Amino acid sequence: MSDGRVTIADILTGREQERCRCIVEQDFEALRELLSPALIHTHTRGNTDDRDSYLRYTREVVEILDLQRESLRVIEVGRDAAVMHGRQINRARLRGKDGSEVRVEAMVTQVWAREADSQWRMVAFHATPLGAPPPAVAR
Repeated sequence: MSDGRVTIADILTGREQERCRCIVEQDFEALRELLSPALIHTHTRGNTDDRDSYLRYTREVVEILDLQRESLRVIEVGRDAAVMHGRQINRARLRGKDGSEVRVEAMVTQVWAREADSQWRMVAFHATPLGAPPPAVAR
């Protein structure tokens, strides 16, 4: 915070922390509220999801065991949009498989927008792997 006022960066950093918590704790209803209906989510292998397919993916295909963000930068684009950029490190495994875990490190760019109901939601997510991307996952 600067001079006691809450900034857009403060709000969005909090929203991002909540997004990470929802994914790890499998709170999919709360996660849905953080994601715009217009969401486009690009994974480290280049495949994309909309909001519904992304929620299905996190609920049915992959389990995120740990999700950390580092060096987040928030760049305001007017009063109702912002770009967030930083490193993401997660540990995951496929649901219903042998339990093998994979660690994925990526640089992530997100776009957040204040929507008509005045709530900030993530409208875009794009991850670029740092190193080899994780193995392909059948859906």
